[in-house]
Amino acid sequence: MRPHRPALDLTACLEEILVDLCRTLPEFAHIDPARLLVCLAKARTRGPGGVYAKIIPQRFADGSPFKTVKGHRYALPQIPTPRGDVLYLIYVYTPRFFEQPFERRVLTLIHELYHIAPAFDGTLRRIGQRAHGASREQFNDNLQPLVERYLVAAPVSDAMTVLRESLQELSRRATLVGRTLPVPKAVRLPDSTKPQEKTSCL
Repeated sequence: MRPHRPALDLTACLEEILVDLCRTLPEFAHIDPARLLVCLAKARTRGPGGVYAKIIPQRFADGSPFKTVKGHRYALPQIPTPRGDVLYLIYVYTPRFFEQPFERRVLTLIHELYHIAPAFDGTLRRIGQRAHGASREQFNDNLQPLVERYLVAAPVSDAMTVLRESLQELSRRATLVGRTLPVPKAVRLPDSTKPQEKTSCL
C-alpha cells in the first residue's frame, strides 16, 4: 500500500506570507489581506525571462465595479469573502516564480503588493502615468529596502518553505496543490428596458 502523502497548498502558503508582509511592513498597512486571492497560473515559456506574477484589480479605474461603454453597462464578477468582495487577484506563474532565488521570490510578492492603490479600492497605484514609473528595474530597486527590512524581522512561518525550496524539493515530501482561476472578464449586463405603455380603447 502506497504511504499517504500530505498535501501542500501553495496558494494558502503564499496568502499566509502576504498576511505577514502586510503585518510587518507599514507600507502595506492599508491592505486587508483577506480581500486578496492568490492563484496559480502556468507560465507559457520556461527560462528566467518573462512574468513571475501579476496582480489583477477587481474594480475599474474609478473604483467602481461597473463601467458604461457605448451605452452598455459592464461589471466584473464578484468573489465574496466574509470581509467583503475580493479586490485583487494575484497570479503566481509556475514554475517560473519558484525558480527564482529566495530573496527574489520575496521581492516579487512585495512588488505585487506595492501595485495596490493606497485607497485599497480595487484599483492600482500609479507612478506618474505608469504602473512602474520610469522602469520596472528602478521600481524593483526602490523596493529592495522593504525586502531587507522584512527579512531582518526574521519571518518564521512554516509557509516560508515555499519561498526557500524548489518545486522539486517540495514535491518530494508532499503533493503540491493550489487554487487556479481563469482571469475574470467584465460581463455585459442586460440592458434596462423601458416599460411598455398601456393602451386602452376609448
